[in-house]
Amino acid sequence: MNKNKEESLLSKLELDGITISEAKIQSPGYLSSVIRTIEALERASTIEKVNMLKELFILGDSTGLIEKRPDFYQEILSIFSELSYREILILFYLNEGGLPYTDDLHVKEPERVADDDSLPNPQEQYEEAIQYCAYQVTVNSDVLGALLGRLSRTGLIGNAPEWTSLVYFFTPLYRDLKQFFAKEFHGT
Repeated sequence: MNKNKEESLLSKLELDGITISEAKIQSPGYLSSVIRTIEALERASTIEKVNMLKELFILGDSTGLIEKRPDFYQEILSIFSELSYREILILFYLNEGGLPYTDDLHVKEPERVADDDSLPNPQEQYEEAIQYCAYQVTVNSDVLGALLGRLSRTGLIGNAPEWTSLVYFFTPLYRDLKQFFAKEFHGT
């Protein structure tokens, strides 16, 4: 592992009053989470991703998530570790652009949109979110479409059965993890 990454996380832990010996004392789940975070840092290829992983650990620690639900923390860490930094930005900007969820009523029952003008049109929401995200990330919308296909492997976005496979929506899993994709969190 790059010593700088490891030392950076360890010094960040110590600033928050946590040493490795204290981590060992806290719980096996806590120590395991420290180890998994260090392993994720080993694979991080950008300083932004390193910082994001450190912030994820600090957020998980400060909210008690690591102590209370270490498996859930490691699930989140696994998803973040698998994503490139650009993919994380894409998720953030899709959310900011208004991409709906697969379990939203107007997505699950598209025929209601035709009958009720007060409901948003999911196809239009999808297209607007794609345009907004493509602009923010500075990629062609065709490239973004391909990246969405790759992102579906995470379970954070997917197709609603009522729609063509070329239209993606956020899944309920993204709703559960959304707080970890906040702009303030990943520092852009």
